[in-house]
Amino acid sequence: MMAAVLTSLLGVVLVVSLPGWWHRSHVFPAVAAGTLCVAIVIAANTSGVGRTALILCAALAVITSAAGGGPLTVAILKRSSASTMPRTREPGRPDPTPAEDVLRGGAWIGALERLAVTTALIAGWPEGIAVVLAVKGLARYPELRSPGAGASERFIIGTFSSVLWAAACAVTVLLLRLPR
Repeated sequence: MMAAVLTSLLGVVLVVSLPGWWHRSHVFPAVAAGTLCVAIVIAANTSGVGRTALILCAALAVITSAAGGGPLTVAILKRSSASTMPRTREPGRPDPTPAEDVLRGGAWIGALERLAVTTALIAGWPEGIAVVLAVKGLARYPELRSPGAGASERFIIGTFSSVLWAAACAVTVLLLRLPR
């Protein structure tokens, strides 16, 4: 149970450590992660985790996954943007299109991706991650082929950070199911 609490607490720390976390778009993820942490502490301190407590924790994990992963992924992408964007341009070529313009709808796609990954893991269907990533990759393939925009690097970094956050949220619930 301590691992579940620490995982949830790590989510709160990650969101709160983002620059400008008090911005309205970051407060909800911090509150959701904190609520998940509290729900897990309450569930862990009762005699046996009941069905209602598991359902509550699962719902909070899915909400935290969808809401908290966005600000975290954006922060990671901002930190990595200096290394993924082209540093120099070739003479005679126009400036490349920024990757943000190429990968439109990323926030919504990421939230849906995290919802699907967290739900699949909690439901005991880890193969669902492969399905989600395959659909996302196939849908983004034409945009990822555009040269010089850094879109493929942003896609990989964003997807990895998003899926890792979703998995961490799912683990908080899965740890409650373990026998004591």
